[in-house]
Amino acid sequence: MRVSLRWLAEYTELPEASPEALAERLTLAGLEVEGLRELSAEGVRVGRVLAVEPHPHADDLRVCLVQVGNEEYRTVCGAPNVAPGLLVPFALPGARLPRGPVGETTVRGVRSAGMILSREELGLEEKSTGIWELPPGTPPGADLAELLELPDLLLDLKITSNRPDLLGMYGLAREFSALFRTRLRELALDFPEGERSAAELADVQVESGEDCPRYVARVIQGVAWRPAPLRLQARLLKAGLRPIALAVDLTNYVMLEVGHPLHAFDRARLRGGRIVVRRARPGEALRTLDGVERALAPEILVIADAEQPVALAGIMGGEGSEVEPDTREVLLEAAAFAPARIRRGARLLGLRTEASLRFERGLSPENVDLASRRFCALWVREGGGTVARGAVDVYLKRPARRAVPLRRARIPGFLGIHVPDAEVVDGLTRLGVALRPTESGWEAEIPPHRGDLAREEDLLEEIARLYGYDRIPELAPAQPARVGGKAPEEEFADRVRRILAGLGLLEAYTFPLVSAGEAQVLLKNPMAQGQEGLRDSLFPGLLAAVRENLSAQAPGGALFEVGKVFLLEDGVPREEYRVGLVLFGRTDLPLCGKAAYGPAELKGVVEALLAALRVEGWCLGPCADPRLHPFRRAALLVQGQPAGLLGEVNPELLDLPGARRVLFAELRLPVLQAHARPAAYRPLPRFPASKRDLSLLAPETLPEEEIRARILAEPLVESAFLYDRYQGPGIPAGQVSLTYELSFRDPQRTLSAEEVEGAVGRILSALAELGVRLRT
Repeated sequence: MRVSLRWLAEYTELPEASPEALAERLTLAGLEVEGLRELSAEGVRVGRVLAVEPHPHADDLRVCLVQVGNEEYRTVCGAPNVAPGLLVPFALPGARLPRGPVGETTVRGVRSAGMILSREELGLEEKSTGIWELPPGTPPGADLAELLELPDLLLDLKITSNRPDLLGMYGLAREFSALFRTRLRELALDFPEGERSAAELADVQVESGEDCPRYVARVIQGVAWRPAPLRLQARLLKAGLRPIALAVDLTNYVMLEVGHPLHAFDRARLRGGRIVVRRARPGEALRTLDGVERALAPEILVIADAEQPVALAGIMGGEGSEVEPDTREVLLEAAAFAPARIRRGARLLGLRTEASLRFERGLSPENVDLASRRFCALWVREGGGTVARGAVDVYLKRPARRAVPLRRARIPGFLGIHVPDAEVVDGLTRLGVALRPTESGWEAEIPPHRGDLAREEDLLEEIARLYGYDRIPELAPAQPARVGGKAPEEEFADRVRRILAGLGLLEAYTFPLVSAGEAQVLLKNPMAQGQEGLRDSLFPGLLAAVRENLSAQAPGGALFEVGKVFLLEDGVPREEYRVGLVLFGRTDLPLCGKAAYGPAELKGVVEALLAALRVEGWCLGPCADPRLHPFRRAALLVQGQPAGLLGEVNPELLDLPGARRVLFAELRLPVLQAHARPAAYRPLPRFPASKRDLSLLAPETLPEEEIRARILAEPLVESAFLYDRYQGPGIPAGQVSLTYELSFRDPQRTLSAEEVEGAVGRILSALAELGVRLRT
């Protein structure tokens, strides 16, 4: 942002410092100065062109007679717009301009004294197409440097995105007042009003308070098309804007002054005299002020009249309602728009303007009427006309009062220095923060224009900034360094990674963004098609990795991924760590020929993981997930709690070269973490174990887990190892033979044969209740 110090001095006193010292102080305070430029012009006066004659030896030149005070000068000019009667900036012989001195010379045989100037030659514009036609009323013969507020120093400031209040001269003056402890002058906001009310002349409807929390409309009658005063034009030029006419220039001037954009409509060209703030409708289009016909999408916020859009809200006006030379009534718009809505519209249209830059950063609804009143006060002072009584003020969503506690004891603890109370109160008060004393310090009421102040630390940073970072001594931290650590769920995830890597699997990292059909949690602003949501499973990413490997002719692989999935519970998003496993193609085990991975290998990896984590009480149950083969899938339960699934991927979902089998498992890490036992020391047994083999006949539909539970319920049983399962000749239909090796032990003594046989009998009795009997 370009800042004129002469303009800034209208609102506050400036420090007496060199440009370099001033730039350093501002940069240390967070206002980075990217460039400095000095403007000056000596010996330039306001002249009047008395006569224009063709040059005798050049068709593209003119010989002009210019009057400056009581003197007349004959000068050669090549501008196409020079004409008798114009008031122009005239450099007297000997004048000093940004490009060098001006003298007397001969141009194609004609003596030329002095020079008629353009804005470019005065350093106010990069490229001019002709001389500068000064507005009527500019006093002839006057020193133009004084009228243009020269000499002047222009600062090129880099304003951070969280400080939209600094995108206006008055906000910068407030900042200067706090940094240099100077008085901030108030803006003139009073103006006379006419008899007719604005409510009689304008009707405003706002469809959504979320898109437009506040809209203020004022009506100005008796408008005349005239140029802006020279001082106002000069300030716009220094800021990088081209003057057009007073009605338009004043909207830009107030935007640069208070940081809040305005827009002027020709009221006669608004159908029905109505303003409607709404979203664009399908098929609507608008020709904007830059002459481009733009198709509108429903995500774009528009200002419409009773029939069609007339402006892009917060971005640019439309040709059909712009102020023109025949305009006699102006409807002045001052509004606050949702930053995200303006940002979205500007991005869709590929259109960034000074107005959208400010609205995208967030402007407070509380300052809307201030900008509107400031425009009217300047208009009455500079342009005449009548401002209708009152305003149409649609205020749908008022921001809540924001108060932040500021503790006195936190200042030295946070900054490492003592800042006197008086300095704290004075600095923050100059920034607009209202402080109310409390026992521990103050309660700070945050002004509407400081949306970046939300917590105590923000206020402490402001205190440090105003105190001066360069005044804070460089000291080592008073507190000892604290060793950080990962959260328990992160530590557990790392443990799972180490186990699976030790089992020979390779870790994969896949993209968490998926299409809307594969997600529960959707993004409000997706960056690309097919990335509208966050994954609710690791399945899509790992399956894509399998396709990529097989397309590259990999014979097979074993991959795992530990990552977060995103779920909805009662409409509230939540995250959950999971581990995904995928086996595909040929194994890489030695001496296994060309054997491919199968369900046994997948189940073996899952069992090895659970064993390494010391998770007990798990079993496999029925699973109905359609992504897995209907006859080769299972759910994992831990202590009766769903912990994941495993099985063969449904062939209908695969689009792989050749007939390939893909095995997949996905386990919930929070459930595994809750049931994982830490490693514990257990002394070696002092007494021997007794072992017995039991061959049982059980119904084939009975889960083996229930049989194992009955066996382990016997107090003398130390372990039960299933080492054989058989169905076939010799086994009744609907039955299965299970052979266990049971280990019996008492930690206090050696068991007798009779005690072991008694325990076996109790086990068989318990199993009989399940329909399980001893195989004979």
